[in-house]
Amino acid sequence: MEQHRLRFKTAALAMVFFLGLMACSGAKINQENFDKIKPGMTLAEVKAILGEPADSSSIDLAVVSGATAMWKGEGVTINIQFMNGKVVAKEFLKPGKVAPKPGQ
Repeated sequence: MEQHRLRFKTAALAMVFFLGLMACSGAKINQENFDKIKPGMTLAEVKAILGEPADSSSIDLAVVSGATAMWKGEGVTINIQFMNGKVVAKEFLKPGKVAPKPGQ
């Protein structure tokens, strides 16, 4: 009986720990941190603010390279485009809101 309680307590503590980790990972994905991202920043600088992206893709041509990275948080998505390793565009999306057109 005592062993059963110990296993239950251990499992409960592990669950609380992992839920805490999951909550912290999305906590960086918010408007405040999005506003810290500036044109010309490197991917490493962006990762220092937002953490690892949920998804990314890149293309490398002879004279130019490009990449896009996406971060997902609690009800928000951040997309950032890089050219030659530097931020050139960024987008903050919330469900139900239409993204502004470039230049608006």
